[in-house]
Amino acid sequence: MQPAQTPDVLHRVIGSQPVRNALSWIGSTDSGVNLLNRVARERGIYATFNEAQEAAKHLNAKGHEAELLSQLPLNYGLRMSDYPVLVWLNQVRPQRLFDFGGSVGNLYYLYKDYLDLSPPFSWIVHDLPEVVERGQSLAATRDASTLSFSSQLSDGKDCDFFLVSGALQFWEPSMATLFAAMGTRPEHVIVNRSPLTERKLSYVILDIIGNAALPKMIRSRSGLIEEFESLGYERVADWIEPERRITLTFYPGYEVPNYSGLYFRLKKADALGNGNAPHA
Repeated sequence: MQPAQTPDVLHRVIGSQPVRNALSWIGSTDSGVNLLNRVARERGIYATFNEAQEAAKHLNAKGHEAELLSQLPLNYGLRMSDYPVLVWLNQVRPQRLFDFGGSVGNLYYLYKDYLDLSPPFSWIVHDLPEVVERGQSLAATRDASTLSFSSQLSDGKDCDFFLVSGALQFWEPSMATLFAAMGTRPEHVIVNRSPLTERKLSYVILDIIGNAALPKMIRSRSGLIEEFESLGYERVADWIEPERRITLTFYPGYEVPNYSGLYFRLKKADALGNGNAPHA
């Protein structure tokens, strides 16, 4: 019998419950997190995107964010977390949907057979200019008459439904800042496929995909809900995406067991007076 390889033994030791308990205890303070960051290096816990980007410099990550995001699979089939979105879209029947971080229109093509997307409905995808260009080229070859693209947040000013699926974690500023840049508070908001933590404070990790290292915000679930409430929204529904989780070897106290989805609706009084954008 061959002796166990050192990495395998180390992995089993670190994954044992006593060690995980010890790591959780160490990571419960800022000084403990700083200590673990020296060991975990780019796999650490950070307070801001800038801190995470500084830690990633030694990775020599050559992949560009726009290049990476525009090459994500276009059609992967409906996931469990897509069904609540389809239910609410069919119930609300929005006229103008703003798809924040929507890549090349992935969700439009995935959902179009389950929704009435005929005019005057419009679906606007917002993303980086390079991604928008690729999305426009793709749409020109497909049946996508109600799909358009923009790299300007202000083009979402007239939307009545804001959808962000798998992209909010790559946006660091607050929702108030986002809506202020759009110039409106959309009546309906769905945040889907988002990693949320039960911790009181949000934190940042590095998402290393291929040659790219992207800062990813793990938002406090309670903090996100409180922020929406402060903007005049009420939480209507929530769900989980059990297929996705975040495992952090040296930070068991910061792991995310599943991704989440939330549906918020602007309270009626606020919806009637929605002529002003929120202050950032």
